Amino acid sequence: MPQIDQVMISYASQIVALLIVLAIIYFGIAKAMLPKVQDTIDARARRVSDDLAAADAAHEKADEIEETYREQMNEARSNAGQVTAEAKAKAAADTEQRVAAADEKLDTELAAAEASLAAARESALAEIEGVATEATQQIVTRIAGGEVAEAEARSAVKEAMANG
Repeated sequence: MPQIDQVMISYASQIVALLIVLAIIYFGIAKAMLPKVQDTIDARARRVSDDLAAADAAHEKADEIEETYREQMNEARSNAGQVTAEAKAKAAADTEQRVAAADEKLDTELAAAEASLAAARESALAEIEGVATEATQQIVTRIAGGEVAEAEARSAVKEAMANG
């Protein structure tokens, strides 16, 4: 068919021209765009690599900070233990000092009370001795009908009190 042959001949030159233009565009884009695409891929790879390196550095820094923190916490615990021990020792010393002061005060009061009791006892014994001396004189006067000297009666009362 001649019509088809004619169409093929006119379109064949256009198809060849189209293929040439497409090849130029393809190779032109490949030459112009391929380096840009490759640069973008390389830039992304560098950015990812840099980000990973920064993350590793941050992780190492965080580990160092954590280690420093733990050392400081251990030191603080140690210091707290020392401060607690010192506070306990000081409190014990203060308590011991207060107890010693209270003991001294109580000992002083006890000595004063014992002295007061001894004085009261001596006074009571002297009064009892005086009453017993008088009673002895009166008993001797009534029973024996004679008189006894006060010194003699007092001597007899002292001897009786000493023997119990």
